[in-house]
Amino acid sequence: MFTIDIDTGGTCTDGFFSRDGEFKTVKVLTTPHDLTVCLADCVKEGAKLFDVSVRDMLAATDVIRYSTTIGVNTLITKTGSKIGLIVSKGFKDSLYADDPKEAEPVFSLVPKEMIDEVHEDVDDRGNVITTLEKEDVLNSMQRLIDMGARAIAVSLRNSHVNPAHERKCKSLIKDQYPNYYLGSVRVFLASEISDQPGDFQRTNTIVVNGYIHDALVKYLYKAEDDLRNNFCAHPLMVAHSYGGVARVAKTRAIDTYSSGPALGVIGAGTLGEMYGFSNVITVDIGGTSLDLGLIRDGVHHYDMNPSITGFPVSVPMITTYSAPIASGSIVRLDGSKKLKVGPKSAGARPGPVCFNLGGMELTVTDADVVLGIIDPDYFLGGRIKLNKAKAESMIKTRIADQLGISAGEAAWMIRKEMEKSIVREILHFADSYGINTEELSNFTLVLYGGAGPTHYADFIKELGFGHNIATPVASVFSAFGASTTDLLHSYSKFMSMELLKEGRYFSEYESFNTIVRDLLDTAKRDISGEGFSPDSGRYSLEMTGGGALEGKRMMADHLSLESEADVKTLCSKFSEKGGTVSISAITLNARVPMPHVTPRIFELVGEEPDKALKTSRPVFWGQDLGYQDTPIYELDLLEPGNIVRGPSIAEGKDTTYVIPDGMSLHIDKYANIVMKR
Repeated sequence: MFTIDIDTGGTCTDGFFSRDGEFKTVKVLTTPHDLTVCLADCVKEGAKLFDVSVRDMLAATDVIRYSTTIGVNTLITKTGSKIGLIVSKGFKDSLYADDPKEAEPVFSLVPKEMIDEVHEDVDDRGNVITTLEKEDVLNSMQRLIDMGARAIAVSLRNSHVNPAHERKCKSLIKDQYPNYYLGSVRVFLASEISDQPGDFQRTNTIVVNGYIHDALVKYLYKAEDDLRNNFCAHPLMVAHSYGGVARVAKTRAIDTYSSGPALGVIGAGTLGEMYGFSNVITVDIGGTSLDLGLIRDGVHHYDMNPSITGFPVSVPMITTYSAPIASGSIVRLDGSKKLKVGPKSAGARPGPVCFNLGGMELTVTDADVVLGIIDPDYFLGGRIKLNKAKAESMIKTRIADQLGISAGEAAWMIRKEMEKSIVREILHFADSYGINTEELSNFTLVLYGGAGPTHYADFIKELGFGHNIATPVASVFSAFGASTTDLLHSYSKFMSMELLKEGRYFSEYESFNTIVRDLLDTAKRDISGEGFSPDSGRYSLEMTGGGALEGKRMMADHLSLESEADVKTLCSKFSEKGGTVSISAITLNARVPMPHVTPRIFELVGEEPDKALKTSRPVFWGQDLGYQDTPIYELDLLEPGNIVRGPSIAEGKDTTYVIPDGMSLHIDKYANIVMKR
């Protein structure tokens, strides 16, 4: 039986295919005009690798997990649905923000003329001060629909403590436009997305969700239909940014946002567990961005209030930091003839100059082709032929001639500038989490992304990580991360609860247990709706700290509190120093295990990699050395125990490892890759 895991990125769409313990990887160009095309292309290439037809493979597939950039692309290109927004009276201009200027970015998604107010008021404790009137709602709704709204988002003040008025809005609109009419209107409620405090953040959340909803529906249901038409018997499972997957019908649009980078962190966590490393910094270098993630003490870093393209929202996500530095970053000289890399990217189409698809902007990839690092005849295993002469001519005209240097020297400058940028961003990221340069020795770097291996050695030698790991699937690592995930639903209840204050422990066990039981009932209902038995679910409880412990997350040992001993155990997990221990939220995770690839341990062979040596070619190794004839190894032929010493290149069909002089590449017992000095 097969498992299929696919991640669509800005430049490439990656596939990780497995059958009975054997895995193969695929990389195809993303088709931004229709992402179902690159999904289908990826599946076709996967079937070819196993020498079966698409239909035969899909008929024998246990699970298909898919991560998509549709939500990201829709927000970036501002091509989402025209939605109307209903807010409480007096908040049209501020959207509940303390400073009305903070709301300005939101108006790019829902202009002020598409926002209406209703007379109603609920106080901070949930008491109704002013009752919502039917005519007020219907008048607002009708005006917004007449203005062209395809959906209505409703975000009323303090709906997190009392959502009755929001629910009444939905009921009234649905009565007016029933689902069985062609004119039915979708209604999104902020309280259904989040019960977290912060009216402004909840409003942003529902606006973003409504804005990208139609794009997700259009592509994901079409993708699922395409798979079913090719005899796939199982539903498409969509990756969520909090670390699991769910059916299309059980997916909220906003849950898919940035799911690809989140999957990379999940995969890195699995890798860390294999080696016993609990502190990990992840570095993903793709064609469009550099994405960094953190695992500390074995826990992925979550953000309860992440920012989505500048909009603070209130849905939990595995947080990653993105910087516009990647292989597709556009390179130029500024007015003072200083070299600049990024922030804009050439994407996949037209892409770098060497892609020969009409791109006229130089990129880091063009430099690597000119340097001899990337073989123009072996890009993506030879499926795409690159135009080295065109890249070299452009580098000469745009950079080298302007600086009075050779094309090779100019390409080397580009590579060194890329290295500096990566090092700078990693150090900035670590510092933002209180990790100084010396403390990097307590962390393992997990490196991936299509361009990650190409720049691996450049920045490893500049940073003091205790360990570093890459894998044979580094170029499709987010797809690999998807293969480690399960069906997962998370249900959060935001509340203020003091577990310990002035020496007294929390004792209202039944009130706490009632909340958990309600969450558990919802989880079991949703799992049943996914087509699984609720008894197959694995349920766990997480606590989020409040006050001085804000943002700290801990797993509870049980789903209930029965005694003071249970409370003491929780307190000791949160803080060994005593004092006040409070929580701001509880989260029930409901997980149903899905098929995964089991890591294999290989017997180590000798150090000599001679069997993998396939050729040599000139590679530029610096201003002093210039082009040197360099041994080229076939990555797929390297065996556990092999050591490749620099200067050399190890190239696979979808990525290239650069090993400079003084460094070596080691294949370990898991067939993973470690770079050493």
